[in-house]
Amino acid sequence: MSSVDDKNNLELKDVMILFDRDQGVSIFPNFRGYDDPIDDAEWLLERNPSSKGFILRPIVRDDKCGLWIGEFTHSTSGITRYEEIYDEGASKICNLILKYASEEISERSLIERLTINSLKKTVKSNIIQDFKYYVCPINLFYSECKEVNRIYEHLKSRFGVGRRISYSTIADEILKMNKCQNAIICPLKASNAFERIYNLNKALRSRGIGEIRIIDPGTVMII
Repeated sequence: MSSVDDKNNLELKDVMILFDRDQGVSIFPNFRGYDDPIDDAEWLLERNPSSKGFILRPIVRDDKCGLWIGEFTHSTSGITRYEEIYDEGASKICNLILKYASEEISERSLIERLTINSLKKTVKSNIIQDFKYYVCPINLFYSECKEVNRIYEHLKSRFGVGRRISYSTIADEILKMNKCQNAIICPLKASNAFERIYNLNKALRSRGIGEIRIIDPGTVMII
């Protein structure tokens, strides 16, 4: 980590990306600030409702492309810790964001590639590794959550396809198998057993890969 007072040779790029645990991802292109990463981030937070999360900003120092990552919480209304990272993963993400800034890729494409899962795998950042959504975003759950596929394959392997099974047995297995680390409130960890099955079924059907069909109030079938 570099000191925020060390601005020599630090070039701040004009894109800031806010990852909020409640609101999801927001991109702010063509950002003109104070040439200070913390001041710029706190100015942005003052003008945009936020709860808890981090801000991602591409930077260049001594010809090295990297990322400035600042963590924030609503209670402090400011940056609580920050990191400057210039490893291979950070350079890769930096260049991806700069492609968006130069209109080589669309905003949608950028958001699709900057998922929390991909960032955790690519960037060696304590702030990113510690990040969790409060409530799992619906689009993330339906389209990207890897727990959905993994749990479905496990259920098929353990209980078979086309058999009648107690819904409470399936619900308990879903809860036991779920290893999600990205959200505090996960659709597959709902306290209501029926809701866990319902949420998994909706995600499966949205992806067109299978179904947990409700046969009667106490029985389901894996399709």
